[in-house]
Amino acid sequence: MSESVPSKVGRYLIDRLVGAGAMGYVYVGKDPELGRAVAIKTIRDLGMDPTSLGTFLERFKNEARAAARLHHPAIVQVYDVGEDDEVGPYLVFEYVPGKTLKEVLRDEGALAPERIVSIADQVAGALEVAHAEGIIHRDVKPDNLLTTDDGRVKLADFGIAKVPDAALTREGQFLGTPCYAAPETLMEGTYGPRSDLFSFAAVLYEVATGTRAFPGSDAVAVANKVVHTDPPHPNDVATGEQIPPAVASALMRGLAKNPEERFQTSRDLADAIHQAYADDGVVIPSLVPRSSGSAPRASGQSSRQLSGESRGGSLPGAERRPRSVALWAMAIGSLAIGVALVFALSGPDDGAAAADGGAGDGGAAVLGVADTGIVGAEDTGIVVLDAGPDGETDAARDTGEEIASLSGFEREQRAKDLVDAARTEIDRENWDQARDALDAARAYDPGNDEIDELLRRLPPGGS
Repeated sequence: MSESVPSKVGRYLIDRLVGAGAMGYVYVGKDPELGRAVAIKTIRDLGMDPTSLGTFLERFKNEARAAARLHHPAIVQVYDVGEDDEVGPYLVFEYVPGKTLKEVLRDEGALAPERIVSIADQVAGALEVAHAEGIIHRDVKPDNLLTTDDGRVKLADFGIAKVPDAALTREGQFLGTPCYAAPETLMEGTYGPRSDLFSFAAVLYEVATGTRAFPGSDAVAVANKVVHTDPPHPNDVATGEQIPPAVASALMRGLAKNPEERFQTSRDLADAIHQAYADDGVVIPSLVPRSSGSAPRASGQSSRQLSGESRGGSLPGAERRPRSVALWAMAIGSLAIGVALVFALSGPDDGAAAADGGAGDGGAAVLGVADTGIVGAEDTGIVVLDAGPDGETDAARDTGEEIASLSGFEREQRAKDLVDAARTEIDRENWDQARDALDAARAYDPGNDEIDELLRRLPPGGS
């Protein structure tokens, strides 16, 4: 290990240096008391006078404590905050193995629609939780989005205090990039949910096109673009597939200079993008409720309700096409890769009702919890299918054969996705959806030890 890398920070043992930036260093280490891997971020010597440094450190600790209260599958958990005699203030995070989204974009360029929608849904969920707690991220960018091999995305660096003017220059030193910062942040130094939304839109623009919305290497020139110049239309710079017009419109609305012209929330932006891709027939519509107590979206639900019009806004240029029967047939066909749970009914006197309302015909209720083809845990759908007289649907037979055809690793990954979906639904107190996802996860991988743990968190008898 290099002499410049400390062997210990606080009580944490340091393994290796994994990154360095304008604010400090990031190490991978171990918590010897809890026996888990952690990431430790230290803060550089900021060259402040004692009074300013004291104010900064107090704010740093307060915001770290606030961030530690945030719990969401797409948020990197803050475990600890402290000060070390040798390295100064530090933060301890959940260790997330994988790549940053910046590395993914560098290696792969523009991503496929399914991955764009998955990233949008997951990050919007993280911002939704933070904003509800009054916490503004202030630095949403690909460098701060960690991706895992199974498609999860986690937003890091919540609540970390920023040095004033760090986005531009300080004593002639470039300390960051303004290409994801909102115009009001660069002009006035103000932050809010809609400045996070602007940064989020800039990330999604890059994910969809493979190109930054505001490219450039000179910080002042880039900041000037952000403040005064609209980004190119996404299809003018896209390095991959052409982007549906409604998706492009949603991205441009998210990047509006005036905060009032953007979507009201990051969730509105993500839903508009998801809906636009679904209306174009590229991805399957979301079937999972987005908030506690909400109903699943019906096939005939208007896209206005998802694009922001129902909240007083509109999605410029969006082509609103009703979802066709053919699209939903495609959706249900894709849902057949999920698992069907078949509850056999013995006859008319057993007190049970079949899915079609007739228990006496020997039918069965089939509840399918299915992977929609989008990797994110929030995109696991719930559908109810009718069974035929033999008590088994074609989908049930197909899914049983599909499960048997998967490798052990593939079954484990499907189960993990469903467990993640269940965890999200538990956070939203959608108990029935959580239980269905866990039952499906058990069908894929009976040995997953997280299933019983999450089932214990459910109230008896469902919602």
